[in-house]
Amino acid sequence: MKTYSATLIILILIIFLLPKCTKQITQEIEMPSLFITLKNDFGKSVRGATVRLYKNNIDSSLIKISDSTGVVIFVDLDVATYHWIAEKGCLTNRISQTTLNRNLIPNVILYGYSVMTETGALKIINNSPEAYKVSDSLFNIIVKKDTPFIAFRRTRSYLIRSEKVSSPGIGKDTLIKIRCGDTSILRLPY
Repeated sequence: MKTYSATLIILILIIFLLPKCTKQITQEIEMPSLFITLKNDFGKSVRGATVRLYKNNIDSSLIKISDSTGVVIFVDLDVATYHWIAEKGCLTNRISQTTLNRNLIPNVILYGYSVMTETGALKIINNSPEAYKVSDSLFNIIVKKDTPFIAFRRTRSYLIRSEKVSSPGIGKDTLIKIRCGDTSILRLPY
């Protein structure tokens, strides 16, 4: 009987002491990562592009250069919504994806994809006290006095129609050429 009770006591002690002796495993939370792939209009990787990653306009950006496969990887990021601008010469991603529109997630690598295209800027300035409706094949906007409109566009020529909001149907057309890396300005009225 003594051996049974001694064995029972030893067994109970082992059961209570064993969990205290085991190694505690703590799960480390890794910071989020962002994996961005850059391709050109023909689906080829864009090597040597400068990619600036930032949270907002006042944020000092993180900068990386894309590798031979057109990839940049940003690691140890905050849980926040990030934006990126990729540039190589006049190739940019301004008319492609520039954000995931969501916060990054701890322990997760999120993927972004941008198409880099030869782009230029179009700036429309209204010098008239009246508002103008300005349109082409990609946009239809109203430009008020002292509120310039700026858009990044592919390099090519665009036929732009403008008319006073107060006189619909009566307008003028103009041909604007967007050049690589340049800003074309359209002043209203013309």
